[in-house]
Amino acid sequence: MRAALRADSMRGEAAPPGQLHAAFPWPVAFFAAVCLLLVAVVYLCASLARAIAPAAGADPSAPFEHGPLARAAAAEHSVSDITGVEVPLEVASDAALADAILGALARHPERASVAVVNLDDGRWAAYDADRVQYAASTFKLAVLYEVERRVSAGELTYDDRVLLDEEAVGEDLGTLERVPVAEDGTVSVGEALDAMVTLSDNATAVALLRHVGPSAVDETLRAIGLTTMSVNTKELPATAADLALLMRAIVTGEGVGDAQREHMRDLLLGQTIRSGIPAALVAESRTGLAVGNKTGTWPDITNDVAFVESDAGTYVIAVTAEGDWNWALVSDVSRAVYDTMTAR
Repeated sequence: MRAALRADSMRGEAAPPGQLHAAFPWPVAFFAAVCLLLVAVVYLCASLARAIAPAAGADPSAPFEHGPLARAAAAEHSVSDITGVEVPLEVASDAALADAILGALARHPERASVAVVNLDDGRWAAYDADRVQYAASTFKLAVLYEVERRVSAGELTYDDRVLLDEEAVGEDLGTLERVPVAEDGTVSVGEALDAMVTLSDNATAVALLRHVGPSAVDETLRAIGLTTMSVNTKELPATAADLALLMRAIVTGEGVGDAQREHMRDLLLGQTIRSGIPAALVAESRTGLAVGNKTGTWPDITNDVAFVESDAGTYVIAVTAEGDWNWALVSDVSRAVYDTMTAR
């Protein structure tokens, strides 16, 4: 607009003296200029309002912006894209589930992201699920899945040995003393998996990650539909959406044999940090209730991702929250989701 006014001014200066005034007496010209300026201001405000309104009014519980869940929400797709079960789209985006999540989050001031997918009927809901947060120890799920995939393919066995070198041992936070390390500094793949998942041991996680290769893990993550999570950078980015999809792949045994699927399930059921998603359900006596999870904590970060099985079905849930050991928020979300999932 300023450029246009400047151009008009230059054209006026180029006109012979008195020509503009002869055509438009100065009061008329002034009035016309003011009107044009007002029209320009109104147009600019309207344009800004249109640009800002979608962002300000965006519903964070809307479908994930990227990945399989976003494609499932598109008109030409069904929920079979993510669950393998044909379900109408109006069931896939579940209003009651979204309301339950929002209600739980409203009780806490910290920012959080949530992703939930029911593996039986395809219901799902998400809140800010594409927000990137440091994965912390939830990255170990990606390592677990890649190792089990290779065992299933015959490329590794649980008896193979991996070396805990100086770099790996340097990552220990006090759990390595509970790992059966041989005199030569090695542990079996099976022992390393057990320690990495159930104790959240860092040394075995680093050793396994180096053994299979970070870039290979990332390649596998992309192959199963994750768009952001990476173990090939020190930032260890993850989203609730990606963590839920990774847990879904683990629980359903995508790309692995039945034995490896059961092995992963057993390890997650034996995970010893149970203050978040499992804690909300500890008093439940529902038939067949089982909760397997993996946590990840860091200063101002609390992550938990789990599968929940019962006679009402199976669902996966991922919560990434701000705050130190913010188990109260995670547990509240877990309870709200469980009550909604089992209400039918």
